[in-house]
Amino acid sequence: MPLSHSIHALCASLLLSGAAHAQEAAEDAPPPAFPETEIFLFDYDAEADANALSDGANVTSRAGYDNQPFFTKDSATFLYSRDDGTQTDIWEYDIARGTHTQITRTPESEFSPTPSPDNQTISMVFERNNSIWHLDRSTSDAPQWSLEAAGVTEPVGYFARNYATGDILFWSRYGFNVALTHAEKPAYHFISGHAVPATPMVIPGTDTISFVHRQTNEEVWIKAFDPETKAIRPLTPIVGANANYTWSPDGAILQIEDGKLHRWREGGDGWKVIADLAEHGIASAARIAVSPDGKRIAIVGLPAE
Repeated sequence: MPLSHSIHALCASLLLSGAAHAQEAAEDAPPPAFPETEIFLFDYDAEADANALSDGANVTSRAGYDNQPFFTKDSATFLYSRDDGTQTDIWEYDIARGTHTQITRTPESEFSPTPSPDNQTISMVFERNNSIWHLDRSTSDAPQWSLEAAGVTEPVGYFARNYATGDILFWSRYGFNVALTHAEKPAYHFISGHAVPATPMVIPGTDTISFVHRQTNEEVWIKAFDPETKAIRPLTPIVGANANYTWSPDGAILQIEDGKLHRWREGGDGWKVIADLAEHGIASAARIAVSPDGKRIAIVGLPAE
């Protein structure tokens, strides 16, 4: 065989071998560290019995994880957790400007950003010790452990913080229970086992905090806990299997199930469908947040194909 033919054959063999190795590497590559999610922002009509959403837009619209939106008190922005391919940081979206600003820059991941009423302090679940931390915006590179004074080292999955009282209700990451602690003093009160992984919520206009509980009859209920009296009050079973929910400022609970937005009001006739998210081009929606002024809703999902 001529030398030129031998060289061509060798090159072809190397190319085929390289392609095979590349295919094997792609097949063996680990899955993304975080699921693909987007945040959609809508206008919300709290009085509408149907078609309660309008003027929707995908406000993140990028490859990667954008999740856990939490509106600031003035309803002008929301915080959220955003990944860079390997870990997450806290970002802020300005609704009027349409801009995104990075808040944290740490080697660990942060989740569940929860701003104080003045938006100067941000609490979060921090992977540094799997607990709740907070930072002051003026020193965002120096987060502090929120449960150090309480002496609570139990790993946290989700939490609600009442900045007015210092109360913190958290869902135990591995214990599947909920407990009450405090940001400024030693405190621990076991509330319930068999708690479902879902973010607790301070109920608007009160110091009561809601959580999701799986009862011994297997029904899953949203319940209210009063930190003052330690009383637990059942509110309503969830719709379907999605335990993520939120409160609107008028005292309604909103939840997404099977691609539809449901609303519950105490004293009403149970859950009502108020929007079909497929009509707004959203699929796989699960998480939701309502602005404190009640005018906007952020929904986490994916663009429908």
